[in-house]
Amino acid sequence: MTGPSSAQTRREVIASGARKLSSVGVESARLESERLTAHALGVSRECLSLTSDEQLTPGQARAVEDLLLRRMSGEPLQHIEGTVQFRELVLLADRRALIPRPETEQLVEQVVRWARDRKPRSAAPGEFDSHCPLDTILDIGTGSGAIALSLVSEGTAASAVGLDISVAALVQARENRAGAGLAKAVDLRSCGVNPYDALLPDESFDAIISNPPYITQADLEGLAAEVRLHDPHVALVGGADGLDVVRTVIRGAHEKLRTGGALFLEIGAAQGDAIRGILRSSAPWAVIDIRRDLTGRDRFAVATV
Repeated sequence: MTGPSSAQTRREVIASGARKLSSVGVESARLESERLTAHALGVSRECLSLTSDEQLTPGQARAVEDLLLRRMSGEPLQHIEGTVQFRELVLLADRRALIPRPETEQLVEQVVRWARDRKPRSAAPGEFDSHCPLDTILDIGTGSGAIALSLVSEGTAASAVGLDISVAALVQARENRAGAGLAKAVDLRSCGVNPYDALLPDESFDAIISNPPYITQADLEGLAAEVRLHDPHVALVGGADGLDVVRTVIRGAHEKLRTGGALFLEIGAAQGDAIRGILRSSAPWAVIDIRRDLTGRDRFAVATV
């Protein structure tokens, strides 16, 4: 890679960056070049477009080049920018937790639609009631906190408990919780291999949601470098068949759900039949449904009490 030129305009730097990113297989290379340039210069993309003829100083050119090198080496764009947009929230993004993907946004949408359409539960005298469709939810493997924070901040659930085995992920989730102003509504707890051990005996939930690790160890090596080298493996790998954590989540879910509640899982595209079988053998679920994502692949398992 040649050194940066201080004579380049912002437009020229973006075009050059797009070519470099495209040469290493980065999708949406032009968009990413714009975002990296804007981040290096400390301006918005809108400002960047309005000042496209402005020339970069040598220091600015070096800053853009440094970010391009990081992205070309496989570092995720979200880690370079330090944040990720997840539905209505802007969350911190770094190595401590899995970067939430669009499929997980779709998982949240599955819960939102179900909660909106279900028959409202009548609160007993003295029991907590609110305008939210759900009183409380459980997010197993909360990671960045994206699922729990989104469902509470959008008004689908009045409160949430988020569990994770990773101390580092919980630190990030707590920072995201503070940023969203949800310290009183979202309870984040450390858990062990069996997440249900972190709950009180009498705790129950309207919904349990989990985006568990479901990649096999063998498949890990075939993932893109930005995932394999930068996302925490504890949030990716679910054992030899990818279903170790899924089995644990399913095994304890039924007894922790309230009447009319539901379990929502994000799953691998080839795991639908296996997970349907695990659900059928685990408890007397009223309905078991394997649903597809926007690309037409099996991606979600939903089981209702």
